[in-house]
Amino acid sequence: MKEIGIKRAIEEVSIDGTAYKIDLSDDKREKYVELTFRLQKVGKGMEKTSKIKDETVLKNALAELKDETRSITKELIGEGAFEEIYPKTNYSTEHTLDVVIDVLNYIRERQQEKYEEKMAEKEAKYLNKK
Repeated sequence: MKEIGIKRAIEEVSIDGTAYKIDLSDDKREKYVELTFRLQKVGKGMEKTSKIKDETVLKNALAELKDETRSITKELIGEGAFEEIYPKTNYSTEHTLDVVIDVLNYIRERQQEKYEEKMAEKEAKYLNKK
């Protein structure tokens, strides 16, 4: 009898020496698309903060950006990830966002690599039959 293994849709990443498991299930991958758009909004929000002249408005805008960054980090990397990563960036929302973007880019790259590997395997198998 042939044993067929099952692969789990989990990818492990290391951020500054700490390992995190990223869920790549279908539901989560759809969520990551949504997170990408939310990240774009946060990026635009950061650009707008440089033009705010009112101190109170600026503080509120920065707090909102930080909260949204916390939320995105939690949804992508997991509970408590923001609280671990944010201090390591010297309490920088912008640098924490860079880490989140790097994780999303890594996920996208891995998915592309896996797709290309599967296509190459199928192609090799097909060509070997002829």
